[in-house]
Amino acid sequence: MAAMEENNYTIGTGARKMGMKNTPRPRDLLENSTVLFNREEVAAAVQKMADEINEFYGDQPLILISVLTGAIIPAAWLITKLKMPIQMDFVHATRYRGGLYGAELEYRVPPRLDLEGKSVLIVDDIFDEGNTLAAIKGSVEARKASSVRMAALVRKDHDRGLPRDYVDFVGLDVPDVYVFGCGMDAYEEWRHLDQILALEE
Repeated sequence: MAAMEENNYTIGTGARKMGMKNTPRPRDLLENSTVLFNREEVAAAVQKMADEINEFYGDQPLILISVLTGAIIPAAWLITKLKMPIQMDFVHATRYRGGLYGAELEYRVPPRLDLEGKSVLIVDDIFDEGNTLAAIKGSVEARKASSVRMAALVRKDHDRGLPRDYVDFVGLDVPDVYVFGCGMDAYEEWRHLDQILALEE
């Protein structure tokens, strides 16, 4: 497969396969990845999400909470297409604390706005198993928000964790592979790509 140029990065399928146990060089990530959704397809997915959110909320004021760090990019794209009054907030939360298994939710940066009686939309980059997102939703509900709904640019297609319809607004469904770009990272890099790639194992 011929490599293609996007954003001055060469993206294609490299001859050398890469094991996930070893941290690859940044260039290896691109050379050993394939494009699942290009920038036009991602933009169309964001617009679809925005249309659904606009239809659901109408002109009702909304607090949009983006989940750091992955949701920074998709939330920024999404909010420019929404038509209701919006207050923006963010959270930085983890259930891992340096380990591999989830524990009780720990806020590194909690929401700063008063959520009581407000409609809240939590935006994340990806819905995988959903445990952290569910914990954030529960925490927001505990702050007496009147309604809490969730949006994710990407939803992984598998049967682990929470039901796939747990998220209210979804842009794209992706296979159960390692994906990055559009806010999602590969070894803490390449979040800024405007397309979604799958890392070949």
